[in-house]
Amino acid sequence: MLLIAGVVTLVTVPDWGGKDACPRGVQRVEGACMGISAGEFHHDPGLTPLLRRLAEQNADAADEGAQGSEGRDARQRRRVALTMPFSSDETSAVPLDLLRHGLAGALAAQRAANARSGPKLELLLADLGKDMKSWEPVVRTLGTLPGDGPPLIATVGLPSSTSESRQTIEALADRGIPSIGPVITSSDMNAGRYFFKTSPSNEHFTDALRRHLDAAEDSRRGFLVLDERAEDTYSRDLEKRVLAAFGDRYELKRNSASYVGTRGDEAGTPNLFRIPVLDICASKSDTVFYAGRDEDLPALVERLTEARCGYGRPLRIVKVGIGMPPQLTGETVTKRMHKAGIRLVNAAAYDPAWQRDSDAAPPGFDSFRSWFERTTKGIDLGDEPLDDGYAAMYHDAVRAVAEASGLAYEDTSAAAEGKENGRPSAERVRKDVHNKLLNLNPDSRGGESGCDPCIEGAAGTYGFNPRTSPDLWPVCKSVHIVEHPEPEGGGKRPEEPYRTYGKSFSGKCPPGP
Repeated sequence: MLLIAGVVTLVTVPDWGGKDACPRGVQRVEGACMGISAGEFHHDPGLTPLLRRLAEQNADAADEGAQGSEGRDARQRRRVALTMPFSSDETSAVPLDLLRHGLAGALAAQRAANARSGPKLELLLADLGKDMKSWEPVVRTLGTLPGDGPPLIATVGLPSSTSESRQTIEALADRGIPSIGPVITSSDMNAGRYFFKTSPSNEHFTDALRRHLDAAEDSRRGFLVLDERAEDTYSRDLEKRVLAAFGDRYELKRNSASYVGTRGDEAGTPNLFRIPVLDICASKSDTVFYAGRDEDLPALVERLTEARCGYGRPLRIVKVGIGMPPQLTGETVTKRMHKAGIRLVNAAAYDPAWQRDSDAAPPGFDSFRSWFERTTKGIDLGDEPLDDGYAAMYHDAVRAVAEASGLAYEDTSAAAEGKENGRPSAERVRKDVHNKLLNLNPDSRGGESGCDPCIEGAAGTYGFNPRTSPDLWPVCKSVHIVEHPEPEGGGKRPEEPYRTYGKSFSGKCPPGP
């Protein structure tokens, strides 16, 4: 029983081998043994409703696994650790809204997976700390979870490209634990055959933007605005990719200005864009390339709408991102952008327009939205919780693990049929799941019904192919050019979206956006 605001609430707690005790290194969170932290597990109150729902879903998974297990309940359940912060402040690695949306997407994928036959998924909360610096004790605990319980098959998370993220994925790889980065885009975030990404990289995003701008042929002068923090792996990689794709054409090494971003140890004062805006106006640029994080972009947009450079040409801000944050598309800022002649051009993994036009959405989008709405019913997730794309991307990462887990379970069950003591070890289960992840090949082989096996996710149908992408970036993942405010007539877009490795992949990408 839990006493919450004076109300006694019954919470079913999964059995970790003892009625009252959790395994070594695991703590109770909202009544369930699911928290792993460097110290005492703390979470932001804004995540509490989602964590309570997660505790319930884990308990349901344990009950269903035990009922259908015939004495093998530990192998009827499998665990996935969410490696991410569970608290946030003004300068921490990830804003609270993005944490909340990503967590909600992961829960939706867990619920969808557990509605199917096969092993049930339980999610653990592996708290890296608000600055993502507490990874070492957490990874050690993940590597030493008791072997007689449900096996840990993978981790999902790392919501920001930082030096600590790189250390985390390398440490997990050293322990043979696969990890999936739902929203990692920094092109140098790799760990051999153990770190899978579900988003296109910054290199893919800028390549798609180059194709789009080449087709437009309407740009005269460019300017680069970049976050100067040396510690920000994401911004440094994005700057490198923007310069490689557009530096010569737009003379960006000469036409650039920097600011200090508001996230991390080197966080600067918010809204310091006065000098970049003065330089943009002085250069009479019509295209601004932005190499920074989305959290800082609204301040730049606001400065530009106030400046009204006055040389009579529209101004577009070219960026990359998972989706389009609602802070950039609200009614007030949109009116200001219209008035100032400013337009955002975003190379994105997720298009918010799918929520209004499901016919244009990927084949897996409707299923995702249905499970998301059922899973989060009654929980306040803020305005437009799908727009930033984090819910969809976390959903797709957990779905990838679930697909691989189901395939591995089918194979091991068939192999063990008729044998005594056929239960595989936790390490064997994890290796089998890892092998299936490596073989979720998106080749449609000339068919019209998608691909099997691959991942039919909320943000597109894709897979992994180590021969095409040794660093395990997604193969056949689409990049969408999203413009806001949308140009009159709906804008001019390529007939087919850019697909990652579409030209170098030896197979045929499945149909769909």
